[in-house]
Amino acid sequence: MNSQVSIIIPNYNCLQYLDTCINSIYQQKNVQFEIIIVDDGSTDGSIDYLQQLAAEKNEVRIFCQQRKGVVAARNLAITQANSDYLAFLDADDYWSADKLASQLAFHLKHPDCVLSFTDYMHFNEQNEDIIGCFDYWPEFKCNKESTDFQLLENPISQMITTNIVGTSSVMVKRSAIVDVGGFDNKLSSATDLDCWLKIAKRGDVAYSTLCAMHYLMRANSITANRENRLAAMVEIINRNQSVVSNNELKKIKARLSECYGEFYRELGHYSKALMYSNKAFWLFPHKRNFKHMLYDLKHLFGAHS
Repeated sequence: MNSQVSIIIPNYNCLQYLDTCINSIYQQKNVQFEIIIVDDGSTDGSIDYLQQLAAEKNEVRIFCQQRKGVVAARNLAITQANSDYLAFLDADDYWSADKLASQLAFHLKHPDCVLSFTDYMHFNEQNEDIIGCFDYWPEFKCNKESTDFQLLENPISQMITTNIVGTSSVMVKRSAIVDVGGFDNKLSSATDLDCWLKIAKRGDVAYSTLCAMHYLMRANSITANRENRLAAMVEIINRNQSVVSNNELKKIKARLSECYGEFYRELGHYSKALMYSNKAFWLFPHKRNFKHMLYDLKHLFGAHS
């Protein structure tokens, strides 16, 4: 039978996580799928594992490239996909057993839906749960009474102002992601968000409060990556500001200022953090931004007392 969903997995040196990742796919019920794995020049023995997997499982196809990055890996997989729908799963993440069937069922019932995503749980390298993504965003947390998929009212604004879309929770219509040209390799970061926003302009976007994915938080996050993501966010906002209202644009710019404030706060640069938290508050007077202002003031003047 033809596959209904093509599952796209980029891999770079994730051998220790691959068993959990792959097993979570085979726990999915009532969905015909193919698995497309693109290895990005791994040196940890991943290739041997993947070749053995492909030999044992007819659904699995393996492609290899030499350190071109995750964007190139995902784009290559998209060109090889045979299904009408694509689901993304990073090699160090995993799904709950009930993810794909309910997500695909919604798409099939709502053909105008071009993208959907679910809540997910952050976990650490000790396999300990940290916090659900939606728990951080009250506007999504308040809808947890039902795990049914529902449409976003303002997808462009909501996806930019909240860090809500986990790539490994996403399902997209293949025709839509092909139409937008896949992931943009010219962006320094946030290529996933940029792609989701382009797709959102072509149809409906849905979400579920079902916590259907586990996302690994690595301990060795790099400051430079944060800087690249912030720079990319500026570009993404410029690309999308013409399609949101002035009030929504203020929220978006407030969120960007909040992110810059978080960045400088982590570095201990409280004067710069205060400048951005102050800007965030005046653009969008939210209690979270007010708390950030008070925190920065306390540490700034505390350091000079």
